[in-house]
Amino acid sequence: MFFRSLLLLVMASTASAKDFVLVEFAESATESGWRIVNDTVMGGRSNSNYVVHDGALWFSGYLNTNGGGFASVRGPRLAVPDDSFDRVRLRVRGDGRRYQCRLEDRETGTTYRADFATRANEWVTVELPLREFQATWRGRRLDRPPLSADRIGSLGLLLADGVDGAFKLALARAVLSDGSKGDTGDVDREPPVGQTIAQH
Repeated sequence: MFFRSLLLLVMASTASAKDFVLVEFAESATESGWRIVNDTVMGGRSNSNYVVHDGALWFSGYLNTNGGGFASVRGPRLAVPDDSFDRVRLRVRGDGRRYQCRLEDRETGTTYRADFATRANEWVTVELPLREFQATWRGRRLDRPPLSADRIGSLGLLLADGVDGAFKLALARAVLSDGSKGDTGDVDREPPVGQTIAQH
């Protein structure tokens, strides 16, 4: 019954010849296998939670910069079949704050991060080239080669923008794509490098 309620595609699901689905929530899904990790692990005071409904994971809470200053949600294990993809696309609805997309190297455990902007109360598509993800360890940048798609072991979202206050971010879908094939769909090229956004 658990797997019937899960309805989360994380393995060999392909949206098209160019896209590999990392995360996609069915309209009826209520479970996800994700977990919360906040700055409370190091004595911080931020709090967050998530729910899955209406075809998306809704991550919300309150960021407290008095100690730690981060809140995050982490997804289940992933298995990407090959390294033919060069970017991540996220379908998100935010609150105007800047978040991080975080990918874990399944072989070394290293976390790679890329920041992205959101628009308050608008669904947007965010495109993040893998070459722009920076290897980090506890907030410190590491000198590591770029992460290849076939080494992605999990995906997560994190807020650490240094601003106290409530936040809310929804994730409906995350896919890997091959930008060399030329189809960027409705993605807008206007926002900052590495954070391309399109309203739908």
